[in-house]
Amino acid sequence: MSILSQSEQQRDSAVGQRSGDAESASDRDVTARPLFRLGRVLFGGVLAFTAIDNLRDLEGRIDYADAKDAPLPGVAVPSVSGSLLLGGLSVALWRAPAAGAAAIASFLIGTTPIMHDFWNEDDPQQQQQELTHFLKNTALLGAALAFLEVGQRDA
Repeated sequence: MSILSQSEQQRDSAVGQRSGDAESASDRDVTARPLFRLGRVLFGGVLAFTAIDNLRDLEGRIDYADAKDAPLPGVAVPSVSGSLLLGGLSVALWRAPAAGAAAIASFLIGTTPIMHDFWNEDDPQQQQQELTHFLKNTALLGAALAFLEVGQRDA
């Protein structure tokens, strides 16, 4: 039994026939749509802002990373914050978007389990807070991967 409804299957079949391949013209033009533009500006802009905030309070962020036993916090925090800044701007401005989305994904993959290790927290409130941050970053990773896919198509 198919998961897709009959109308979805017919639509997908018609799209494939019209375009001559699996991708329709409307799929290729998704980056020009207003909602996509708004989404990428919000996503990239918020991450760029976060990176700037990290860089403005570099000593505090390094101390926090050190408290979390992050490796080489004095080098890692400015490096990953700079990478996040470039990645966020890249996605927001849609310039080298695949590279920018990859930088964001790398940042999230590398920092999330170290900085938001909810499984190591004994205090229930602190554990809940870290779990919330971990799940938020996981959702952001999903969006970064989606932007990576679209950015690769757009190249």
